[in-house]
Parts: sequence; C-alpha cells; structure tokens
Amino acid sequence: MAQRYRGVFCRRCREPIAVSAKVVRLLDEIENNESNLPYTFVARCKLCEYECLYVISDVGTFEGEPRKGIFRNNVQTSTGRV
Repeated sequence: MAQRYRGVFCRRCREPIAVSAKVVRLLDEIENNESNLPYTFVARCKLCEYECLYVISDVGTFEGEPRKGIFRNNVQTSTGRV
C-alpha cells in the first residue's frame, strides 16, 4: 500500500508541499461541518524555499512520501560563524 499525504503544489516550482498536521485537522473539521469559509495558511516549499499563502481548498492528496528539507552548508550559528 502506497503512502499518502495531504499537501499543495508550490506556486513557483510546482513541487508538492506537505501541509502541517494543524492544517489537516482544520481541513477535516471543515469537511465534517460542510463549511465554505475561505480558510488560508502559509506554506514554504522545501525545494525552492518559496513561501506563499494558500486557500484550504488548494489542499489535495499526494502519493508517496513528503519531500524532506534540504541541508544547507551555509547555515550560520547564533554567533554568526559557520
């Protein structure tokens, strides 16, 4: 059985972005109450790092595993040194 997750397509690179558990719970509540309110949330793409506002109706179901974050070698510590 293939793994599935809820997510949205990145508006810049079109890669799937997994949504948080909080967004999934909100989506489930909306579907159960049949509410049509325009809920929005922010998601950041793990591939291109573009952050955008999405409407709850943008959420879909995707096959496979969500993309992991990308490791950056240029991450600075709180002292400003690498």
